[in-house]
Amino acid sequence: MSHDGRTDANLVAATVRGDDAAFAVLVRRQIRSATVLAAQLLADADEAEDIVQDAFTVVHRQACRFDAERPFAPWLFAIVRRLAANRRAREVRRARLLRWWRTRGPAPAASPPADWGLLARLEAAAVRRAMDDLSPMQRACFELVVLRELSSEEVAAMHGISESTVRQHVFRARAALRGVLEDDDA
Repeated sequence: MSHDGRTDANLVAATVRGDDAAFAVLVRRQIRSATVLAAQLLADADEAEDIVQDAFTVVHRQACRFDAERPFAPWLFAIVRRLAANRRAREVRRARLLRWWRTRGPAPAASPPADWGLLARLEAAAVRRAMDDLSPMQRACFELVVLRELSSEEVAAMHGISESTVRQHVFRARAALRGVLEDDDA
């Protein structure tokens, strides 16, 4: 609950009755976490904002289907995950079609080589490689808990897993990263 005093379930019920102010409170309460989750899933802030807007549209339209006996955040996060998965699948299909077209269509114009600049520190490159080697769920939990400073409870709700599983993923990710950094020092 926030300073509004109503639970998420009360706000959803009020939304069903047409109370747009209640829906606005619900959005303000959940938008940050939903956007962080979407950004993590899509790796694109603009796409994440679009997904969250779509998710709240779904919530508004489907509010009557919300089970008030269950917490609201996991329901919202499931909608965000589904919409993000659909968006990723659509992008994969588009990329596949584009590759197919390029192999059968006119030759693509030569593009200049990408210049990413020099890395400031070798350790940063090693950490990035180690992050890439983590399992997707370890990386997701580590990023949200350690880098974005969300609670294990919030991350568990976002990904539909238990808090202890979140803590286990963060522990394993830290161990893997620590191992890489210690190997580089040797």
